[in-house]
Amino acid sequence: MEIEVPNFVKAIVMTLVAFFSVYYLTESTTISLSLSLIPLVLGFVGVMHGLAYSFAAMCLICAVAWSVSPPETKTMVRSEVDKTGFKITAK
Repeated sequence: MEIEVPNFVKAIVMTLVAFFSVYYLTESTTISLSLSLIPLVLGFVGVMHGLAYSFAAMCLICAVAWSVSPPETKTMVRSEVDKTGFKITAK
């Protein structure tokens, strides 16, 4: 017997995953909230679930990769991003 999980619960879980992953990367609530609305809206509307799940998964993979990368790599990436004029606030 398989448990049927409603689509809105899946959308909320994917939204939380995306929110906390992007928040870890940017430390900006505004950016995290705006980007996490993508899986939420797509899940509630009921279209493109694959895109919404892929987006949340990609955010999670990026956050995990950033958390396990060595400090030298983080420093190098920050310096390259500083050259472009963008600001990174990730740990």
